Amino acid sequence: MEIPFKAYCVNDADKPEDIPTSKWVKKDTLYTVIDVKKMLIQGGKLGFKLAEINLDGCAPYEYYAANRFYVILNQKVISEIELNALLKEAIEEEKYEETNRETVKEVRPEKKMAR
Repeated sequence: MEIPFKAYCVNDADKPEDIPTSKWVKKDTLYTVIDVKKMLIQGGKLGFKLAEINLDGCAPYEYYAANRFYVILNQKVISEIELNALLKEAIEEEKYEETNRETVKEVRPEKKMAR
């Protein structure tokens, strides 16, 4: 397998306390793997270094366990994942805007016109 390649996070549980949330992987997110190594501290498990997250300052952690990810080899699957992420984002944005419209109506109720 050639590096870089795409990997889809399927497990973001059990974050070590030494790693800030901002540097932790998120489930259902697509990442770019830029290096693969055996993690000797974790018994030789494979680890992935990601382009999107820099673990500098989180020693001894340098890689994420490979078993947290599905490796994506098919460009069509990557496109579908990215499109689904955009769709989810658009739905959330629409919900946010709708909530704000309702809040504005409560704060400034429309005046009913006399007939």
